[in-house]
Amino acid sequence: MNSAGRDRLALLRRTADAVQAALAAFDRWSVGGDRPDQYALDQVADAAALGVLDAAGVGVLSEESGLRAGSSGETVIVDPVDGSTNASRRIPHYCISLCAVDGLAPVAGLVRHLVSGEEFTAVAGGGAHLDGRPIRPSGRTSGERAVIGVSGRPGAELPVWQVRVLGSAALDLCAVACGRLDAYLDLNSNHGVWDYAAGILICSEAGAWTGEAGGRELFHLSHSERRGPVAASTPELAALLGHARRPGSGSGGGR
Repeated sequence: MNSAGRDRLALLRRTADAVQAALAAFDRWSVGGDRPDQYALDQVADAAALGVLDAAGVGVLSEESGLRAGSSGETVIVDPVDGSTNASRRIPHYCISLCAVDGLAPVAGLVRHLVSGEEFTAVAGGGAHLDGRPIRPSGRTSGERAVIGVSGRPGAELPVWQVRVLGSAALDLCAVACGRLDAYLDLNSNHGVWDYAAGILICSEAGAWTGEAGGRELFHLSHSERRGPVAASTPELAALLGHARRPGSGSGGGR
């Protein structure tokens, strides 16, 4: 990893550390935030993340506080707590998701499980890692024994063995990257870029196929736009799920 990659990951780690510290003393887990779709925990985590990122001079696109310009030319896409409904109900499956982009090109990503402490990372061109160890997807090409994660309610039976609805897109994508899940798809195309940016980079760098349900570009800096991220261990499995126009299509180029 080059020095720029190390510096970007160091900034993302400092941000995750700040969020983890802010939530360590938090005790209002079920309290709502200022918006109907927000919890107080989201706002506390967002304030902690912004404290680090603003000081570093980077731009920020956060689910909770929107887009703010920086002076460095790079932007960090932030979901302070992905899986905040899980967190509000004390279901121990939620994370912070951070992705640094140069323009619209993802350059570094970090997803940290805020209960177990597991940390998934990737730098563009440098592979993907779990707690410093290289990871790769399962390589499954058929649905016969495939276990996949989804967002939304399946309207029809999917051509796979089992389905999981776990409540954190970022962690589900990382599970594809390390082979715990064979694929992930958003059935309703309702994700903001903060939900999946780091996870998609980590999947791609691990060697998984990544794309978007409608064939659109996944990376953008709009707070209002929504996408349908898809990741699968192989192009063949992605095509089976019906979310690839052809094997290898979509962002990630079939990686």
